[in-house]
Amino acid sequence: MSNHPRPVLLGYIRADLVGGATELRRAKAALAAFTEREGFGLGTVYVEQSTTPGSFHTVLAELARDELVWGVIVPDLRHVTGPEQQVMRSHADGARTPIVVASFSPRAGGPGAGSPACAGSASPSPAVAGATAEPDRPRPQRRRAR
Repeated sequence: MSNHPRPVLLGYIRADLVGGATELRRAKAALAAFTEREGFGLGTVYVEQSTTPGSFHTVLAELARDELVWGVIVPDLRHVTGPEQQVMRSHADGARTPIVVASFSPRAGGPGAGSPACAGSASPSPAVAGATAEPDRPRPQRRRAR
């Protein structure tokens, strides 16, 4: 048992991509299951209700405030598109924000498509975009604006 707290991932879900309330609950449960399985804690799950990434601004602001927050987790890469990427580029800490993808399906013929972990799998293998999921590794120090 470690005395170090588990690094926290903040959830981000675009409601327009998941459908109704049942699918939203499933997406939240998938984020929780992934973080538990991979040794992270799950912080607030932000749900974007509109096409402008207002909640994503809030995610990055919380990431800058809370030292335990390691990165952002999304159900799949569709949740981090142009508007969210633009927010990340314009935010001081956004460019260094690890984005963890809870569900990843490789393209047919693409990297990982032929791996045994993906062959015939009903639940795709998790992948990490922008960082490696190493919860025991210390988070890089960020400079704080004064």
